[in-house]
Amino acid sequence: MGDLHPPPLPVPTLSMTDIIPTPETGQFSGAYPHGTLDQYNAAELDQIDKVQYAGKTIDEAQHGFQCEVIRLKQLLDGQDQAEGIETYNSHNSSRFWDGARSGHFGTKLKEISDNNQRGTVQRWVTANEAAAILLDPSVSQDTLALPFELARERGMGQTALCTYMRLFPEAREMATHYFNVTQEFRSDMLQEFEQVIREFPEHTEFVLNAITNKTLTFPSHFKEQKAEWRAQAREREAAQRALEQAAQLADAENKEEEADNYEPSTNAEGTPENLNSVAVRRTRPKSWWKSKKAVLKVEEIVCDLDKPLPNLIDGLAGLNRSLKDQFAISSHMVDYAEFWAGYDRFFYSERTHQAKWGRKGRLERMKQLRKSMLEVAGKLDAYISATEPPENIEYPEG
Repeated sequence: MGDLHPPPLPVPTLSMTDIIPTPETGQFSGAYPHGTLDQYNAAELDQIDKVQYAGKTIDEAQHGFQCEVIRLKQLLDGQDQAEGIETYNSHNSSRFWDGARSGHFGTKLKEISDNNQRGTVQRWVTANEAAAILLDPSVSQDTLALPFELARERGMGQTALCTYMRLFPEAREMATHYFNVTQEFRSDMLQEFEQVIREFPEHTEFVLNAITNKTLTFPSHFKEQKAEWRAQAREREAAQRALEQAAQLADAENKEEEADNYEPSTNAEGTPENLNSVAVRRTRPKSWWKSKKAVLKVEEIVCDLDKPLPNLIDGLAGLNRSLKDQFAISSHMVDYAEFWAGYDRFFYSERTHQAKWGRKGRLERMKQLRKSMLEVAGKLDAYISATEPPENIEYPEG
């Protein structure tokens, strides 16, 4: 038969600071932050204990005062409402605040009223309302404790409870669901819920299901998920821009073909008789330029010559910068031509490549662009030469 005795239990290893008894009581204490016992003697530690106890007593007394104020306000506001009196009116008048202002409830509430700190009391009430939503109301009824008191026992802070009540309704619903699933109430999570509703409302159902499945339970989880959603949004925006650019390029190529096939009208007006002298060159008189006939003539001759200029100037500036960059790259890249050849053949599908660079592809598009620019340059030379004012021109004022 084998040994029936169980193996010995492991003996925990404790440091000296873990087993030093507290002053006076001799009981072991974990109330000191790490390293505290090494910095103070027994008398000092005894006084530290008293300070900690007094501070805790003040906190508990303050919380108790807040709870009793909430109860009193509920009683008095309830009576006001029963009598049809609005507790939030233009005169800030109610039995509660009238009594506080008169000193009926003690100096503390009178000071709050006199110093216009009613918002402080309202925050206590708001925190209690938040706790009533989050906690099972039957528990409060059974114990006669306020939801605010039960919330404190569960570590739910007043600031977080007030923040909860300020959330968007959808974010509050998300926070309530999170609390019901995890039984945790965290300020940092409230911020995450608010940001989801503000920035990603379309993912609300996904987040609620993820909370149920406990796959989104920490702020780090939410930050990772939001980063993924933002990346997806950037990809969608880039795809949309690519589609818009492809549509613009296709439209531009259609207009390019129309321009190639364009034949101008030959119904040009002859030179006025009084302006046919070669020796004397003058514009039409100033009075003519103020007439309706001049407006019609400007529409006919000037037409839309200036319309392409803003986009053309901007586009040429951008093309100029890009070509300078390409020149700099080509000057130190040995396989520059091979790179572009591989790009044209392999990087995109044929359809995507044409959508980006035009129906005939990148290289042919650039060749056609150069040809068009040379043709336009020649026409610009002719236009500039034809419209340059002669040296002997006159500007009649009549």
